[in-house]
Amino acid sequence: MADSALFLLWASFVAAIVAATVSILYALQPWLAAAFASRPVAATEPGVAAPPAPIARSATLGGIATLSVWVAALLGLVGLILRGVALNHAPYSNLFEFSMAFGIAIVLLYALFEYRFGTRLAGSFVLPVACALYASALAFPSEGQEVLVPALQSPTLLTIHVALMILAYAVLAVAFGAAAMHLVQGLRYAGREGRFDFLPTPERCDLLTYRAVLVGFPLLAVGVALGAFWANDAWGRYWGWDPKETAALVTWLIFAVYIHARGLRGLRGARSAWIVVAGFAAVLFTYLGVNLWISGLHSYAGV
Repeated sequence: MADSALFLLWASFVAAIVAATVSILYALQPWLAAAFASRPVAATEPGVAAPPAPIARSATLGGIATLSVWVAALLGLVGLILRGVALNHAPYSNLFEFSMAFGIAIVLLYALFEYRFGTRLAGSFVLPVACALYASALAFPSEGQEVLVPALQSPTLLTIHVALMILAYAVLAVAFGAAAMHLVQGLRYAGREGRFDFLPTPERCDLLTYRAVLVGFPLLAVGVALGAFWANDAWGRYWGWDPKETAALVTWLIFAVYIHARGLRGLRGARSAWIVVAGFAAVLFTYLGVNLWISGLHSYAGV
């Protein structure tokens, strides 16, 4: 069963690569078509180039992108379930499993946001992040542990706490993709008018970023709170300023600043997008820093 799970995780990775590649092509299609097409010359004004007609994106290309996203999410979820059954615990016990779950969650949450808000263009920014997580995990596959270390022997808290953190990180990855798209789109106002007209407007990107943060922020808060309960059960204290606890708190505070600045101060534009980018950088540091660079009580998951 473990071999079947690994096969499905690899298949999910391949589908995610297809989804990311096609999403990028779908986003760039009008720009690529305009770049390689010759401009027609108006018959009434010899020598004067007529303005190019708007180029519609291929519905087939968009459909392939969306289908690939859902296939990647489905294969990944089944793969994680089979791995959990094979190991007799939730597949969150080491960096390989967490990275795979993180990447699959990004794909799934992006698919849901695309379905709900029509965010297909954001896939060209969000899905490469998921593919990077898949690749980092599958480069160092782990057979897993049937007997967990004592700190992880709390199945209910482990499953709920880690699942909430993964979901929160995945939604915030969608927010990061929208914020990055916002910043790229904003470049057209810096002396390059119209270069990025094939992307959504900055206002549209800003709204998607805000919606994603509004979902991810409370998930992160509940996940951190449950982590405190888990810490009390495992180590006899709710909070001890362990590096991972501190990093998670800093991440939460960054997104709290974003919500405060946007909701109460009306902050819009590139400055609010940069806060979200900084917040996702903190997410990645919280996720990787303890396991790879900083020693602490959470350094049990292995690489």
